[in-house]
Amino acid sequence: MPFCPKCRYEYKPEISVCPDCSEPLVSSLPDKTAEDFRIDSKTYNNWVRIGRLTSYAYANMINEGLHSKNIPVVVLSGAGHFGQTGQMGTSSFRPIDGGFSIMVPEEFAVDASREAEVILGDEWIKAREENIGH
Repeated sequence: MPFCPKCRYEYKPEISVCPDCSEPLVSSLPDKTAEDFRIDSKTYNNWVRIGRLTSYAYANMINEGLHSKNIPVVVLSGAGHFGQTGQMGTSSFRPIDGGFSIMVPEEFAVDASREAEVILGDEWIKAREENIGH
């Protein structure tokens, strides 16, 4: 099966050009390297928090889902160096505001929030920031 080298989508054998990216398809995809996941912080200097989750699993689902849509995303753990607890209550180690903050460049905020809602549904509606257009 051929693949698009840009979006990495798999197509039926009779397709030769990606209809989304207009890239010629290749027979196999190279493994992704760390560089493929690198976000140049100089490219975006207006990161905003679009939501905060208490579940590491949910935060990871949003992270992977947004990456698959080519939306730059960073998940910040409010638990810091004490681990990925995702707690949002009082703590002797960290003041209230733990959890996992989903950060995207401002110009991607609305699309990212919509995509997160598709992924998590009501869980995202409860977690999202109110000032992000929906």
